[in-house]
Amino acid sequence: MTDPTILDPTLLAPILLALGAAFFFALALIFTQYGLRSVPSWRSPLYTIGSSSCAAWLAAVPLVDWRGFDWTAALIFAAVGCVFPVFVSILSVRSNERLGPAVAGAVGNVTPLFAVLGAVLFLGETLAVGQLAGLVLIVGGVALMALRGGAGSRRWSVWVLGLPLAAALVRGAIQPAIKSGLALWHDPLAAAAIGYSLSAVVIVSMVGRRALAAGPADRTGKLWFVGVGLSNGLATLLLYAALGLGSITVVAPLVAVFPLIAVVMSYLFLRDERLHVVGLIGIVVSVAGVVVLLLGT
Repeated sequence: MTDPTILDPTLLAPILLALGAAFFFALALIFTQYGLRSVPSWRSPLYTIGSSSCAAWLAAVPLVDWRGFDWTAALIFAAVGCVFPVFVSILSVRSNERLGPAVAGAVGNVTPLFAVLGAVLFLGETLAVGQLAGLVLIVGGVALMALRGGAGSRRWSVWVLGLPLAAALVRGAIQPAIKSGLALWHDPLAAAAIGYSLSAVVIVSMVGRRALAAGPADRTGKLWFVGVGLSNGLATLLLYAALGLGSITVVAPLVAVFPLIAVVMSYLFLRDERLHVVGLIGIVVSVAGVVVLLLGT
């Protein structure tokens, strides 16, 4: 006889939303590979951040309760926006270009590693057994990927793993600031809209003049990167919705499996992205480590 709790919408909804977020995070990695075929990586954040910013404001204008506006929170969101997501976007597209979507996604998914290490080093917290096991698995998985040094037709040096690791570090570092801003004005959509706007200003100031001098980019490539921005934006909204309905212990591990979804998508759509056995084992081990770490937190 079927357990009726399995069909309980209050339990099923956050699970489906979290899996949806994982799917769109993985889809963004695949779209990036198509975009890189005709648009250089330095130019891509113009379209990913620009499209995400426009989408965030289109949703924020009618949906945000602007009566709760708080200047201090808005300034915090703006300050974060000067760093995130702009530099994460730059690092992510470069790591995707060099490592491929599966490996880049797996290594870039270790943000909880830095969060836990930061809590231990600076807040005096102690590691639980589950957290320690997760850390060991993450480090072991990344070591396996570094040992293989390539996927399919790609070959890369160990130092290239620093690109997605740096992106994960930035993601982890901005979380306390975002949390402090949301404590003053609890509206994630407003936080996203303000942050993306500042990131758009930063990326235009960095590469806007170079883009104008280089002339128009390939239209198809631009559309792929617009898709990347919209996919990441939709994934983030689904993640927020899932967290609003379910517990972190349910939602976060499900979202953390997106590199495995990227492996399947790479196999189906990117024929030159086939992983070697050691690299695939490394991805599985690192994803398992993230899940164990989150469950042990």
